[in-house]
Amino acid sequence: MRSNKAKTYRIVAPAKINAGLRILSKRKDGFHNLETIFYPVKLQDKLTVRIKKLSDDPGIHRITVKTDSKENISGKNNICYKAAELFMGHYKAAGTYRIDIAIKKNIPTGAGLGGGSSDAAAVLKILLKHFRFDVHTKEIIRLALIAGSDVPFFMLGKAAYAAGRGEKLTPLPGFKIKGKILIVNPGIHISTPWAFKALGINNSKRKVLDKVRSYSPADNALMINDFERVVFRKYPEIEKIKYDMLALGAEYALMSGSGSTVYGVFKGKDIKNAEKYFQLKKYKVFVS
Repeated sequence: MRSNKAKTYRIVAPAKINAGLRILSKRKDGFHNLETIFYPVKLQDKLTVRIKKLSDDPGIHRITVKTDSKENISGKNNICYKAAELFMGHYKAAGTYRIDIAIKKNIPTGAGLGGGSSDAAAVLKILLKHFRFDVHTKEIIRLALIAGSDVPFFMLGKAAYAAGRGEKLTPLPGFKIKGKILIVNPGIHISTPWAFKALGINNSKRKVLDKVRSYSPADNALMINDFERVVFRKYPEIEKIKYDMLALGAEYALMSGSGSTVYGVFKGKDIKNAEKYFQLKKYKVFVS
């Protein structure tokens, strides 16, 4: 029998950027088929997960989630709660457990960087490690997808081409962004459901990113984020960030996800001036 003594785990949860993002069609289940290249970056949330067995008898597990963010998305409203609840409900751990999740947020929320999804994946990884269940990869990916569309990618954690809702992943070991990545978030919260609705996808499009195997700033397929069309129209400040980056020397710049974060790839010293420029505008600025 596992000891009833509490065990504490610490894990980091990285952000992602999208190198190209195309919305291909609307699905019958209300979601959308898309294609993108997910790329992890060195901007990370930090999680502490404490697991304690309360009883050998079956009962209702106690799950708590606390964050230090201004939005303070805690408790049942946090995707990490959903991930833990899904895991414990599916794998039927013997006994009753208390799971306390504390998140130090560095990744902005509602920013297109996947912070919540990455946190949820980190929780699933910790639970897998603690309970040591014999888990089939497809099974845990299915649970991750129920938690959120981007969560399966963060279970992988490496550059990958994604299709479907984002769960059909093909690792891209040769896709490496050479240079430094400047990540700028203006503090505008973009609702992903709003962004999808504003796109008004009716027709189906063919895939083009599935042929990409390596990063090139001249690759037209990587230049497109379909969400830019609707987000830039409503928030011209975000569009200006992109074109300011290019004017400041970025070889490549794109909005990530459904926004509002924009990132640029820089070679050489230009990134220092760009970093200072956006910091003076009181934006959240990160270098990866």
